[in-house]
Amino acid sequence: MAWQHLKEIKDPQTYEALLYTPAAEGPWPLLLYLHGAGESGSNVADLISEGATGTPPVALEKGNAIDALSTKFVVVAPQTNRGWSPEEVAAFVKFLQGRLSLDPERLDVTGHSMGGSGALRAATTGVFAACVAVVPAGGARPRDLMQIPVWAFHGRNDVVVPAAISERLITAMHRAGASPDMARLTLYDEAPTPPGWPSSVGHASTIPAFSDPELYAFLLRHRKSS
Repeated sequence: MAWQHLKEIKDPQTYEALLYTPAAEGPWPLLLYLHGAGESGSNVADLISEGATGTPPVALEKGNAIDALSTKFVVVAPQTNRGWSPEEVAAFVKFLQGRLSLDPERLDVTGHSMGGSGALRAATTGVFAACVAVVPAGGARPRDLMQIPVWAFHGRNDVVVPAAISERLITAMHRAGASPDMARLTLYDEAPTPPGWPSSVGHASTIPAFSDPELYAFLLRHRKSS
């Protein structure tokens, strides 16, 4: 497939992915985006399907990503057909570091639904500087996330993944001593429904979350010690 703004990149040991690089010279922060179950498979074109509207790869390919996303980060969106293994995600990032000019202190992970859960689990590997989980369908134990900033986004009206999952996670992190900036939660009263998925009411918190400049400011102000 001919891409307008994205390229394809493949690690034979882990994932095939879509890649976006900004115009500025590196080293760049990395935004690793892990897709949800609806985009699982072996055709990376599925990552920019109608149902994925609002996600970073869709916004970048269509040319409507906000400046904070399109000018500040290398964005990589791998595809899986077997769920997200933290070890595989970490190995894929190592592969990317060998091929792209990445800032080792600013490697960030995010994802939606199944990918939100995957992002939380990947955040426990020690590879990443910050994590944004959009409607995570589960994930890591709160005590395993205490060393990394986490921001969860969720719609109260989400009929696919209950908002209580994100609420419990962030509340548990606060009770364990995480500061408000280290464990954040944004709840939308009426999150959008993914285009083409009318029964998945409220499941597209990706649309408002990834168009919020503060999400990217949050990622950029956190660095991982070498």
